[in-house]
Amino acid sequence: MPETIPKTCPRCDQPLTGTERVCPSCRKPLVKTEGLASVGAKGPVCPICKIPVYPATLDSHEVIHCAECEGLGVSREVMMKLQPQGKKEVQIGPEEREHKTPAFFEPRKKPSFLICPFCGKRMEPVKLGKTELDVCEKCAGLWLEGPKLEMFQDIIGPYKWKVIKQK
Repeated sequence: MPETIPKTCPRCDQPLTGTERVCPSCRKPLVKTEGLASVGAKGPVCPICKIPVYPATLDSHEVIHCAECEGLGVSREVMMKLQPQGKKEVQIGPEEREHKTPAFFEPRKKPSFLICPFCGKRMEPVKLGKTELDVCEKCAGLWLEGPKLEMFQDIIGPYKWKVIKQK
């Protein structure tokens, strides 16, 4: 099976000639070699548990959900579409239903700041309504810890007001 080399680096998006085995810009391997994994796009991870999150839905909108800490990630676009009325319920997908806790996993305490699962930038703790949660300073993505999900109704209005006011 011939090795294929991408036209751009999957990690840093720099153009390649097609003959490199290592990206000249970021110095990461570009093809599978014995004992090394190929470089590829990583999916979002839970900002608390640091394990991959699963796709889920909230009022038919796409969100992400952590199977271990029950955290919920909601993008700015989804938050702006949600309406306050009606009970909000997260529907987990089939991948999460088959989730098994990794052998190496140990529950973690919430770090002093979170990294946004949507854009990779720092999230800041913000008080919205009666609830404190984490909002990304760049993309306005939202991370709700598991127990705070019941307070989601109280968050929608103050979130929209804060995001609109910042523009």
